[in-house]
Amino acid sequence: MPPQLVPIGGTGALWVQVCWGDNLGGFISSTGDGACVLLRALEPLGGLEAMRQLRHTLRKGVAGRALKDLELCNGPSKLCQALAIDKSFDQRDLATDEAVWLERGPLGPSEPAVVAAARVGIGHAGEWALKPLRFYVQGSPWVSVVDRAAKRNTQARAKASRDEDF
Repeated sequence: MPPQLVPIGGTGALWVQVCWGDNLGGFISSTGDGACVLLRALEPLGGLEAMRQLRHTLRKGVAGRALKDLELCNGPSKLCQALAIDKSFDQRDLATDEAVWLERGPLGPSEPAVVAAARVGIGHAGEWALKPLRFYVQGSPWVSVVDRAAKRNTQARAKASRDEDF
């Protein structure tokens, strides 16, 4: 996690940090130490060809293979590559900056179930490796790693909640 994230103007900021060697990860911060979220994946709704070109130019490894839509933004570094987020975006204010912002998606008929799972790729973090600090929308095909046990727990809690309503 990036050290001492302090929001700019009290509104929230994008923090871009080097993670996992020389790969970048984008974090959204709000208030206080540790009040941030690593952007691990997103569903690309537009600009897929531009994302594909950026990922082709910036990715390492299999340069010749065409990327599937699901592979464009299904990891922190991939997401940064696909959106051309580099260190110049570090500490940008999400409320006032014209180059980067967050928007609320369209409201659906109900809130989606959110899975809370152990984080991935941090086995060296001791007790923190097992804490359910990784969140994603249940059933989303855009998530890189699905935690099946956490998914079952989420489904069981949702069923129990529905049963209480009757």
